[in-house]
Amino acid sequence: MILKNCKILTGTLGEIIENGAVYIKEEKIVDVGETEEILKKYPDEKSKDLDGKIILPGLSNPYTSFYINELSMLYKLINSKFPPYEKFSKIVGYSEKLVEKEQLFEYIIKLGGYKSMINGITSTIVSIPYSKNISKVNELCNSIGIKIKPSPVFLTERGVPRAYRDDLINNKEISSITLLGAWGLEEEDYEFLKKFINSGKRVRIVIIDFKQEERYCKLKHGKDLLSVFKENNILSKHIDIIFAGNVNSEIIDFFSSKSVRLIKSLRAELSELEKTPDLLDMLGRGMKVSIGTGTTDYSIFDEAKTLLVNEKSSNKAKSNIVYNEVERTIFMNNYLFTSEEFGVQLGKIAPGKEADITILNSRTGVFQFETKTPFTEISFKIGSELEVFGTITSGKIAMWDRKPKIANVKEIRKIQKKINKFVNEIEL
Repeated sequence: MILKNCKILTGTLGEIIENGAVYIKEEKIVDVGETEEILKKYPDEKSKDLDGKIILPGLSNPYTSFYINELSMLYKLINSKFPPYEKFSKIVGYSEKLVEKEQLFEYIIKLGGYKSMINGITSTIVSIPYSKNISKVNELCNSIGIKIKPSPVFLTERGVPRAYRDDLINNKEISSITLLGAWGLEEEDYEFLKKFINSGKRVRIVIIDFKQEERYCKLKHGKDLLSVFKENNILSKHIDIIFAGNVNSEIIDFFSSKSVRLIKSLRAELSELEKTPDLLDMLGRGMKVSIGTGTTDYSIFDEAKTLLVNEKSSNKAKSNIVYNEVERTIFMNNYLFTSEEFGVQLGKIAPGKEADITILNSRTGVFQFETKTPFTEISFKIGSELEVFGTITSGKIAMWDRKPKIANVKEIRKIQKKINKFVNEIEL
């Protein structure tokens, strides 16, 4: 299959092929170049005219949680008086009871996968409770055409469960684990985590409310959380710190100084999106941002978009902010994202690379390109509407007009109805 007449952002900084074509065969990119050149080289191959649409490297989402998103559990607790950490610990604890339900597990993974694709996400790390069903994730996701790596999530107020430790290290399908309640970790847990990391895997620590978890840590250990982390020498480039709540710049800078990867989950508390300047500051400090599953209304980023444009035009933008003006990924830093969990360098459209591509369409207005800086910048005139037109993963082409054609739409609706029925019966 040849995708022709498209504008290609190759992933090489500053490089755009204006009237380009990509030849894809057996999950790999065979060739990339000008449309006329590619069609001449491969005259017998079928082609699809993209009519000037933009294609760029597929997006990898650094973190999402299907059980929290697809079961609407945060919404269930939106009016509760529980503090943020208690809300999440309650949700994770409840999810652990549900994960053995085999049919529900399949529904949640499939629906989360479909929603990810509609948002242009071609690969994602998903935190789901540990169970025997984790072995089915690859099979389920390959049938959809999205790459998903499970990251078993544990409520570690009482440590990492001993019964699972050997399997977590030996299971090749598990490349990371996610911990909620790191304040509860004891010395033996830290020894396990070091062994886990030494086996080539990552540890992801979710922090919901730093001040609250700091208090719990002092009650249990008589020390603050950062002191416990320092004493156990756990912070390194193999650690992800995921912030699901507000966090100040001093904490961000401390973790950055230890080379940890910082991730901000924006779907956790929508109210914090009103504090856009804080998010811009996080972006400038190297924060990665996860965008969750579901069809998000990205108009909530309008203020941030305006701020970025204004700061850039008046030369006030921080030099380490990579400006990538794609509406749905305004906080993704840039689309060059190295994912150790997937074992590939995402963000390249080049011969020999995996066919991992997102296709963008401008329904109104015109794309504008600016390559005076080392980075490729995409912007569009005020009033333009960007949409994800399709994705290509595992060699499968999924294009849609609001509905995925790779999937049976009736099946998606059926799954959504089944999950909705279950959600209505949930009491937390």
